[in-house]
Amino acid sequence: MTHFLSHNDFCNGLCNRLRNGLQTYLAHLKGIAKPYLRAAIIFGPLLALSASFVEAKPYKIDKARSNLEFQAVYMLINKTKGNFGTYNGNVDFDEKSRTLKVLNGEMEMKSIDTKNQKRDDHLRQDFLNVEKFPTGKFVMKSIKGHKLTADLTLRGVTKSVMFDYELNGPVEDPMKQKKFINIELKGKVNRKDFGIESDSTFEATLKDEIEIYIEIGAHESHD
Repeated sequence: MTHFLSHNDFCNGLCNRLRNGLQTYLAHLKGIAKPYLRAAIIFGPLLALSASFVEAKPYKIDKARSNLEFQAVYMLINKTKGNFGTYNGNVDFDEKSRTLKVLNGEMEMKSIDTKNQKRDDHLRQDFLNVEKFPTGKFVMKSIKGHKLTADLTLRGVTKSVMFDYELNGPVEDPMKQKKFINIELKGKVNRKDFGIESDSTFEATLKDEIEIYIEIGAHESHD
């Protein structure tokens, strides 16, 4: 005896087959696309970051227009200023977005200069221990508005320091026929956080807080 499907049974069966077939097809597509989606998640941000650095140009620090300065307070009333005269660094600047991409440097600690030879020798030996720790380092980590965060290394100790940040330029330098930018950083550190202290009586005369002022003038590099 022949059995005929009702209209409802026929429609339900057809819908089930279509649904199962669609699910199988979608699962197949998901299997194919999954590696590409994973790659996009992993490499997408890296590609975007790489593109931003491609647009950045190296700038050469002009030491005639740059300073690494600090200020210490002596006997709670006198502001003693000094600087480090020997240093080098790297600057990468994106002219299109006017964004600083790289700012790092290294200074020779023995190049400290407070305009007093006896004091400088004392600082080199007792406070900075330049024989054991000959260099200090600065590595920019991030910029948010007018705040720049960097890793500062002194006496082998690295601390994150936040600076007030200002960048001016680029402007065209008619003398060198190159673009010029100027970077200003102002910050404060506790010298004892870096182990900058001494057993001498001079230790008691110094305030713990040290002010830092960095000005970097730099020309675009065609090298």
